[in-house]
Amino acid sequence: MPRTEEQFQQMRDTTRNLILSTALELFAEQGYKGTTITDIAKKAKVSKGLLYNYFSSKQALIEKVVGILLVEIESTMKVLDLTKDPFDKIQKLIDVMFDLMLDNEQFWKLYSSFLMQPDVQEIAQKVFGNLFPEMFKEIEIIFRKAKIKNAAKEAKLFGAILDGLGFHVMLMGKDYPIKAMKKFLKEKYSRKNLS
Repeated sequence: MPRTEEQFQQMRDTTRNLILSTALELFAEQGYKGTTITDIAKKAKVSKGLLYNYFSSKQALIEKVVGILLVEIESTMKVLDLTKDPFDKIQKLIDVMFDLMLDNEQFWKLYSSFLMQPDVQEIAQKVFGNLFPEMFKEIEIIFRKAKIKNAAKEAKLFGAILDGLGFHVMLMGKDYPIKAMKKFLKEKYSRKNLS
């Protein structure tokens, strides 16, 4: 029985995702400059020609890899729109950020090592644009509505705490007391402690 268009699309999506995950892994391990299209094709077990059918260049591939992170971050922030109360938003943001860290630990480890490469940072800034300043502004607005003093500085501190926690989770893995730290952070940023 011949394959349907839906089956062909599923095969294309699977191959595309395999190429992207392989590229991320190699970029994280070998560096962006140290990884070639040949390396990616070989590890993904696809031909270079097939890889080029999906991505026109290594630059296009890295921009798409960085773009995946952008989509994750944007979808995380959209969850906050479902909650009106600023204290509930803060709690929800903590929940979502910890869920991201826990759901796919290996993925985030790769992304972190990948994004720390100087040659990748310029590309990431191009793809992300104003995302991080906009996120800080959104958190600042939430903090202002919660009547937290120095909301702009607190928003940046809050972001740094989350980044630091994520970094520690990636470094220490299962040895990091993530559940205890999540509980501690939720208490620290609770209505009771912030009011």
